[in-house]
Amino acid sequence: MELTVATKLGSEGNIVTVDGSVEKHLEKKLEKLEIRWGKPVAARAVLEEVAVGYDCTLTVTLHGTPELISHGHADTLVKAVDTAVERVTRQFEAEADKRTGRERQRKNGAEKPVIS
Repeated sequence: MELTVATKLGSEGNIVTVDGSVEKHLEKKLEKLEIRWGKPVAARAVLEEVAVGYDCTLTVTLHGTPELISHGHADTLVKAVDTAVERVTRQFEAEADKRTGRERQRKNGAEKPVIS
């Protein structure tokens, strides 16, 4: 997995300090997604402190599908990361459902009825 964590200046000009625990937490959450996908995942998280709490913008690139982008806002940084990962996971599941639906349609479409 390729993970990039970037920080933005907050509303008061403060830089968000990210300790290793936030990155490890994010990696752990995204590893599950990578295992389910079965292919390498590239992710970029942009963390920003806002007037009330934190924002996390998470962009996940899954090979073969469009980018999945989610935003999380919470009063703590870890909760903002969790919210963004939860939202991107829901997007992934929707993509997976679409993919299996297409495969099912292709299989059923191959069996054309015989017209006499």
